[in-house]
Amino acid sequence: MILSFVGWVLRQVVTQAEREYYDPARVRRELAELERRLDDGLIDETEFERQEDLLLDRLEEAHAWTQEIR
Repeated sequence: MILSFVGWVLRQVVTQAEREYYDPARVRRELAELERRLDDGLIDETEFERQEDLLLDRLEEAHAWTQEIR
């Protein structure tokens, strides 16, 4: 019984983490923050492009993930 409860709790944590990670609004906010960091000179163009590529990939994954759970 305790193991099933622990399993349930772990599934809830994973589900919430996935919701946050794949939230398109969150990814867009991270893209905006990345652009702000570039504009402020905190990162260079190369780093911006590297991180932007990762975030855009995540945005695509987010779209696919939301289609899977519907």
